[in-house]
Amino acid sequence: MVVENVVENVVQSWVRNRLTSPRLHLDTAACGRVSTAVLEAQVAHLQAEAAEGGYVAEADNPLVEVGRQALGGMVGLGTDDVAFLESGGAAFAVLLAAWPLPAGARIGIVPSEYGGNAAVLARLAAERGWSLVRLPVDPQGRITAVPRDLDLVTFPQVPSQRGVAQPVQDVLRAGVPVVLDVAQALGQTPVPAGCAAYVGTSRKWLCGPRGVGFAVVDPSWQLRLASPPTLAPTVYDGVRRFESPEANVAGRAGLAVAAREWSPALLGQVQGLATQARALLAELAGWQVVEPVDEPTGITTLRPTGAADPMEIRAKLLADGIVTSVVPPSRAADMDGPVLRVSTAAWVTTADLERLVSSIGSST
Repeated sequence: MVVENVVENVVQSWVRNRLTSPRLHLDTAACGRVSTAVLEAQVAHLQAEAAEGGYVAEADNPLVEVGRQALGGMVGLGTDDVAFLESGGAAFAVLLAAWPLPAGARIGIVPSEYGGNAAVLARLAAERGWSLVRLPVDPQGRITAVPRDLDLVTFPQVPSQRGVAQPVQDVLRAGVPVVLDVAQALGQTPVPAGCAAYVGTSRKWLCGPRGVGFAVVDPSWQLRLASPPTLAPTVYDGVRRFESPEANVAGRAGLAVAAREWSPALLGQVQGLATQARALLAELAGWQVVEPVDEPTGITTLRPTGAADPMEIRAKLLADGIVTSVVPPSRAADMDGPVLRVSTAAWVTTADLERLVSSIGSST
């Protein structure tokens, strides 16, 4: 009972630290709502920049280092193992371009890879003579085997078009280095330690600001990465040499506060709400819930089984004050049509989910 009370207090504190909204926000998988503390951290830094100049304000603000420590700790690595970039996609592109892979290297990929990252992989493979090897997956897209003759494996732990988590621990047992995309995972489902590198973003389940991404790289790999072409001198030898000295420092400070506010206690709340959402949405005529009801993520996707158009339904929901997303089939190679995506952050209630079901039902 004591543990349950502690978890409840953590969740309620996290929920209360948000501005009230006239809309029901069920779209954290696209962009979470920042807390008042995150907002205040950004404003305070911008005010310092206005008063003292950007470089002085950055030097005087300890929050960026706090953010490195928090993010590194989430994946079992350290403060010096974190680099900030402008987005998760930018972090992925920079890291893959720098990874020490020779011509002829074999890279394991999945059909559910995010379209932008898939394009980066295809371009680099064509330029450098790499082979992209599709890993075998089950009907839900989960990896079922990893050949041991691969040089690298990379995939999103949770894809944006389907709330199904990959078995990362099983993949790691194959002994192949893994670059794990946690943009859609960190903050909503446990992220295992042990990968060679992680890339992600601030704005989704961590509920930090837009315009900040990150790469976290195991120290054993950092000095093996090819240095980026840049005119900016740097004193860093590790992964931080990939950072641009011109950056959204206020956003980085906001991410630091968001990462510090986040707690593992939120995971159960997010996943419990998704379980409720899937059970309720499964009763809707004309729609199929894609995920298993108890999948340990906060994303629920609905595939139309009749004439409903996800884009039209999203617009009607927005008119009803409910924010959701439509994921188009261009998002990933394993999609055959658009899906309506619902993401249940810890601020959502059962009453909110019932309102969603009623709105979809009346719109279909």
